[in-house]
Amino acid sequence: MKPSRIRYALLAVATANAFLLYLDRVCMGAVVQSQSFQSELGLDKQATGDILASFFFAYALGQLPAGYLADRFGPRRMITIYIVLWSLATALTAFTSTLVALIAVRALCGLAEAGAYPASGLLISRWFPFSQRARASSVVALGGRIGNSIALWLTALAISAFASWRPVLWSYGAIGILLASLTWILFRNSPAEHPAVNEAERELIGTATNVTARSPLPWRRLVLHPGLWLLNVTSISMNIGWAFLITWLPTYLTEVRGLDAVAASRYVSLALVTALAGMLFGGWWCDFLTRRYGQRSGRRLPFVIGGVAAAGAYLLCPLLPSALAVAVACGFVAFATDSFLPAVWTIAQDIGGEHVASTMAWSNMWGNFGASAVAKLIPFVLSTSLHQADWREIFYLCAGSFLLVSLAAAGIDSTKTLTGKR
Repeated sequence: MKPSRIRYALLAVATANAFLLYLDRVCMGAVVQSQSFQSELGLDKQATGDILASFFFAYALGQLPAGYLADRFGPRRMITIYIVLWSLATALTAFTSTLVALIAVRALCGLAEAGAYPASGLLISRWFPFSQRARASSVVALGGRIGNSIALWLTALAISAFASWRPVLWSYGAIGILLASLTWILFRNSPAEHPAVNEAERELIGTATNVTARSPLPWRRLVLHPGLWLLNVTSISMNIGWAFLITWLPTYLTEVRGLDAVAASRYVSLALVTALAGMLFGGWWCDFLTRRYGQRSGRRLPFVIGGVAAAGAYLLCPLLPSALAVAVACGFVAFATDSFLPAVWTIAQDIGGEHVASTMAWSNMWGNFGASAVAKLIPFVLSTSLHQADWREIFYLCAGSFLLVSLAAAGIDSTKTLTGKR
């Protein structure tokens, strides 16, 4: 009997969920810049910044509670609830007309989205055999990357078509409710619970993935686990180096390389598109290295290799002769970063055991704090007396952050679980 392929249907819907996750997350960047939004609310830059920041602050704080709930009640129930909540928050945003209300609904959206990736990581750990988890994780994360890449363009186009920002958010909310319904119909917490999965597929996936987290989360072991702290360091450092691409690279290209704003945005988009290929490569790469060198070395080698490669590309940037060459180098940084992102998922899955979502959320929380630090760290460096006109110290900072990724990851042993069992 050939194995059924229900797990791939779940993977397709999980990927669509990740696309919607980033669409609803990033869309406000286009909304607040639209003429209809500005004419209706007339908010200044500080108020606009407060709206955007409220999402990310709540998103970071909501990671661990949302991950714990996914472990406790299962990915099927919690992913459905998270999609419904963030879709309602997105739709409610279109009914608001005050700054306080906008901040509140965006914070709700951040809290609801916080559990999406940890719960998806838990789903993958239960539905895919050990040898396929990195590739499955990379496909879901790719959905998020695609959503991140086109959200601003798609939202701006939709606002233009509707001649208003409000119907766009109502539409996004309605799509989310439909996707949540499909998630509830198709998903199960494990293959053993799904009526369409045959015995051959259950055997292929393995019984170890069918556990349910009935035991309390070992908070002390989670907080004190040395491998997870090293993973936290890699997440913080990775986001410090990567966030430069989406925050300050456009400014660098305009102020130092002399591009206009439109050309700078095009070059940044060129760099980010290469990350899509890096994500798919990273899933295959992690699984290949794990088969070749075993779980302990195979899981950390993508970090070591990718971190060194990204650091080298950043060190080249101040020496390159043109803005296009810098964009190509930064595209290589984006590719290298996403080449080890699936390994972040798999290490959390390996260490977490029956508490995968909580483990992944713990690391995700610290990574988001690292991304938020870039907004303040880079302006601080640029304001010091050591600042050079070619921004070389910024590239040194980003290169150093990726070298720290390699050094920290070299000490991670993903065979040591939260329970201490191998």
